Amino acid sequence: MKRLLAVCLLFAALPARAQEPTNAAALRQGDVPDARKSPRVVAILPVRSHDVAVADLFAPDAPRQSDWTPAIEAQLVALLRDSPLVQAMSPGDVRRALAQDLTLQPLQQLGQQRYRQGLQQYLSLATDSATQTLQLAVEMGRSGFQDVIDPKLLADAQVMLGVCLLDRGEPAKAHIALRDAFAAQPDRRFRSNFFAPAVNVELAKAFVDWQETSDLTRPYGDHRRLHALAERLGADGLVYATVRSTPEGPELWLAIFDARRRVVDSELRVPMRESAAKVDAFVSRWLACLPVAETAADPTTIRRDDGVRLDMSGGYALYLKQPTRQNFQSVGFSIGIAHEFRTGIEWFGRVNMYTSLSDPYQDLLHSFNSVRAIGGLGFTFRKGPLRLYARPGLDAHFLGDFVATTDPDCKFFGTDHPLCDKASVVDLQQRLLFGLNLAIGASVHIGRNFFVQVQGSSSLYFLPFGSTDKLNYPTGGDVGLGYAF
Repeated sequence: MKRLLAVCLLFAALPARAQEPTNAAALRQGDVPDARKSPRVVAILPVRSHDVAVADLFAPDAPRQSDWTPAIEAQLVALLRDSPLVQAMSPGDVRRALAQDLTLQPLQQLGQQRYRQGLQQYLSLATDSATQTLQLAVEMGRSGFQDVIDPKLLADAQVMLGVCLLDRGEPAKAHIALRDAFAAQPDRRFRSNFFAPAVNVELAKAFVDWQETSDLTRPYGDHRRLHALAERLGADGLVYATVRSTPEGPELWLAIFDARRRVVDSELRVPMRESAAKVDAFVSRWLACLPVAETAADPTTIRRDDGVRLDMSGGYALYLKQPTRQNFQSVGFSIGIAHEFRTGIEWFGRVNMYTSLSDPYQDLLHSFNSVRAIGGLGFTFRKGPLRLYARPGLDAHFLGDFVATTDPDCKFFGTDHPLCDKASVVDLQQRLLFGLNLAIGASVHIGRNFFVQVQGSSSLYFLPFGSTDKLNYPTGGDVGLGYAF
């Protein structure tokens, strides 16, 4: 990476050539017009200050060491927002985006409720119940990225979980919980008389252990969690930093995470006294080598980043019009393929295979299998991980051995018996029906390229003429899992 940055700087420092014409015909091969350059979204996570000492752990009113975080965050925001090809999200923007995420809000709210409930249980001496409740609060806080939005809330739950575990005689688990509390909020302080002396001893041990053994270069977790956070924010990259204590003085560690490649793209470690100039040069070099994303010149241009989507679902269906006195149920599975070849427009194909079960009165003489092939054009709408679609199309339905009757003699003796009223027998064996289908569904990405899909659909058959008055209007739903290539 250092060699790559050096190469970028070398090209940036070369003398400018004579100014070339700016019209499209004069552009060099491979150049992209500014109008078709898409800015990269880069989110700046709140800077963590690890410049803390165990001596101040129980001195809440003591003067705190210099807080470098506001200046670092302001410098990063200014540098990134000055670039025309970067859309920067400040730490405040990041907190607001996560707090307003409708899929995270239930976790965040339920986690806070569990914390209050666990605290009440602890005060009521129900330590076992409090431990379980606080464990849920911690898990929900982590899943809801509470350590980014407001780390104190997660740290409070971690501390009280550690206290409960100490009361239960589980010091090893309590030590882990207390150490994780400092990972969420490194500069946490306590009143010396708030907890029992034994708890204060464990807090000090956990603090020292966190400082000596934790990877302080990963304030928000591993690459998998960073990628999940970037997806929530709709960001192509994350910038995060920590300030740490060293014998030579405070030191800044800064990293840039590439969400598309899921790797740390660049790193910087520098003493705080030299950070202002070094951070400026570091970010400028990274911006010089930042790949330019190309966007379509007009909304009808074919999109190249939407791959094929495959899914497999379990399904349920029934016919709103059938010759039996009560509905018979159909269950099965389906396989689908779709590709969004233009913005908001996709082609799709789907094959459904069903087994229809007998109705309560057994008017359907035996179960039968059927195959439906559906295809057409669909219309899509995206919002973050959520994808909605409506798919009108053509439906070709191949029926199996479909025979139904309401005559008891036909059921008992068979349809070929003289006592059977042939007029009561509906025989649609090997019949092929054609019609129109409409499906409405939604999918939610759940990590990497996997997604969960839910769909409801209904069809209207009109061919062959005169053969759709007995069996028509199949309606049902699918739930399944898919993968986007």
